[in-house]
Amino acid sequence: MTKVIKVQSNLKKIKNYLDKNIFFRIIRLLINPLNLVNKIKNYKNKKKEIIKINWSLRAKKFGKYSVIDTQTPKEEFNYVTNIQKKILFGNLKKYLNGNEKNALDFGCGTGRFSNELIKLNNKILVLAVDAEKKLIDVADRKNRIKYLYLRKLDQISINFDIIFISNVLGGIEKKELRKVSEFLISKLNKGGIFYLSEHISKKKIKNTEILKEWSNRNDNYYINLFKKVSLRKIDEYQYLHNKTSIYIGKKK
Repeated sequence: MTKVIKVQSNLKKIKNYLDKNIFFRIIRLLINPLNLVNKIKNYKNKKKEIIKINWSLRAKKFGKYSVIDTQTPKEEFNYVTNIQKKILFGNLKKYLNGNEKNALDFGCGTGRFSNELIKLNNKILVLAVDAEKKLIDVADRKNRIKYLYLRKLDQISINFDIIFISNVLGGIEKKELRKVSEFLISKLNKGGIFYLSEHISKKKIKNTEILKEWSNRNDNYYINLFKKVSLRKIDEYQYLHNKTSIYIGKKK
């Protein structure tokens, strides 16, 4: 059964509903015909254009809140994060032996899950990496966590007992993901745990994909991408309009 994280603010619930409801979106466009014309033009011009999230601008605008769905009320950031931690780490702990020495938080953002990784045991060291420097700069510094602004994959020079990834891969183009997946698998120690959570959909996998900020791919895509670690789905949860699958794999 899918776990559901619910927004608590009634005003935010109403706003989110109005923002997403197709009827109200059409009304807003009809009220402002110029916006409608511009949307049609942009749709035609950008239909085949790859669009990536500008994390630098997003981080500048939202700060630490940029790493979560922007429909989240700021006052509910910790509430949502704590429930996500309970789900993610409640599952992860079932597969650990307590002797893990190091972990990689790949795409750590501001480190909101890095802090939980060091609680897995009292000796574990965490390398938390992200390709956006502004996010790394605002991360809370803790003992046993090293933050790294990642410009190239080969800056990660050591191997790990745990590789942890939470809602990162959906923002990477499919053609780049094969290289990323092979690299990450190579950095996992024998017997190491590969732990992944990603937004998903039930749409069929397409050979070609034009990234529009974020891609919600299906379960089979990620399971096949990391079949070398025998990735399998163990849980799922829903928050706002996104359903997130949780997977685990082990390197033999």
